[in-house]
Amino acid sequence: MLQGVLLDLVPYVERFRAKEVEWINGPMGEWWGMDRLLSRAQNQRFHEEQESQPDKGRFVRFGMLTKDGTPIGSFALMHIDPYHRQAEVGAGIGEPAYWGGGYGSDAMLLIIEYAFDWLDLRRLYLTTLGHNVRAQRQVEKCGFRKEGARRRWLYQNHVFHDMLMYGLLRDEWPGRAALVEKLGLRDRAKQPDAV
Repeated sequence: MLQGVLLDLVPYVERFRAKEVEWINGPMGEWWGMDRLLSRAQNQRFHEEQESQPDKGRFVRFGMLTKDGTPIGSFALMHIDPYHRQAEVGAGIGEPAYWGGGYGSDAMLLIIEYAFDWLDLRRLYLTTLGHNVRAQRQVEKCGFRKEGARRRWLYQNHVFHDMLMYGLLRDEWPGRAALVEKLGLRDRAKQPDAV
């Protein structure tokens, strides 16, 4: 378990998988580029295929668990490359009531610290939709820099959208403790829960 200020990143067990279809078929799916509904059978098949992959060790997934025990989403390191020492970050908060409350930033700081300090990676990268301004602000606050754009990359809801690419180098990151303070996460944790 990775302990944060507002939440913890814990093993991605059945209690999170049970919420996946609901989350992906809700507002989170739009931000993941999904433009169709996901069935439980499709989701089960996806997990079975993922587990059978010979390189499944290049993928680590955590559940996001609030301090009161509510599962709200997932964070993952994907395409972990031990030779080049880099990985892609994937994330999603499936419970919209927790959007904008600092939970995503807290989880991002935890996954970055895990990647740099535990896995000894030197670079992280991620992509987000060009119109997902909230996610862009969040990753930039956590230290990621915009590296480029794939213009009109994703076709969703009858519109082509840009995909923005972000990266973070280990030697650019000031550390989790500094960013927890800068982002005021401890102050947020002291506030009465608005959810």
